Amino acid sequence: MVFYSVSSVLSLSMTFGGILISLVSLNMLGLWVGIEMNFLGAICYMSGVSLDEGESMMKYFVVQVMGSCFMVLGLLMMVNFCLESFVLKLIIVGTLLKLGVFPFHFWVASVMSGLSWSGCFVVSVLQKFVPLWLLSNLCLVKEELSVLEILASLTSAVGCLGGLGVLSYRVLLAYSSLVNLGILVILCCVSLSVFWFYMGFYLLLNLFLMVSLSKLKIYFFLDLVKEKSMSYFSWVWWTSLYFFSLAGLPPFSGCVLKVYFLLNCWNCFPVGCMICIFSSVVSLYFYLSVILGFIIFWGKSLSNVTAKNSMDMLLIVNLSIFVNIVLGFMLFLWQGV
Repeated sequence: MVFYSVSSVLSLSMTFGGILISLVSLNMLGLWVGIEMNFLGAICYMSGVSLDEGESMMKYFVVQVMGSCFMVLGLLMMVNFCLESFVLKLIIVGTLLKLGVFPFHFWVASVMSGLSWSGCFVVSVLQKFVPLWLLSNLCLVKEELSVLEILASLTSAVGCLGGLGVLSYRVLLAYSSLVNLGILVILCCVSLSVFWFYMGFYLLLNLFLMVSLSKLKIYFFLDLVKEKSMSYFSWVWWTSLYFFSLAGLPPFSGCVLKVYFLLNCWNCFPVGCMICIFSSVVSLYFYLSVILGFIIFWGKSLSNVTAKNSMDMLLIVNLSIFVNIVLGFMLFLWQGV
């Protein structure tokens, strides 16, 4: 257990170190080194003990290596002064493959379905920072921006449609990440400051949500009926608020993110904004299925729960209230939205 803890800390340190190196690099070579360092740290962290985790990790490894091959090929051609437009397209393809943007979205749900909740957080959030930052710093012409708008819109559409009828919560959040990925791709092409704000808040929402689901040991819909979780009704109910925030339902804090997205991107990508927001609205349907499941299976146990609160449960409940409700109102008042 000690070895596992130390290895996890070292792996996460390498992951964050790779992100930092990429963000401060002044050339493409340093950025690529940071990306690969980040990738190796993530692979070491996600390689768990179960067969499903090992299978998901290998799928993720193959996809990321393919994306790196496109990027390295582009860098080598750049050094040899090859056609600049073709080099840029290779780098973009490699970046989109690493992110899981349409039509390279096929691996996201398959990989996250077998990972632990901490591994899902790494794949759906941490591994997006550097590729999106790279995408925001590329000199793209109008035609390339239009293609990115189409691909981002299709990514959000695939995410909202793919999540319908899903009973695995890891797969559900994988498709949810695709919905938000489309928004993030458009944002990084328009406003870098709003992109970082959206990404930082998206990180907080996913972090607290996945920590809560991990504590409850909920991975599938059928886990809701297990007797061992019946004493956590209050915890589960307040955890469900994160789903409202991810869907952008007012007055929760996630609604502020969607409003910022519309205010900053509507003039540049009106069609993409409409499709992404519509996808978020549709995704509210499968978020509601999760919340209704919580209510149905725990609605009758509320009277037995009030005397069984623990410090962990109180902490998670208070964090949920603050992040989803209090912070949402504060952001609305601060920006005058």
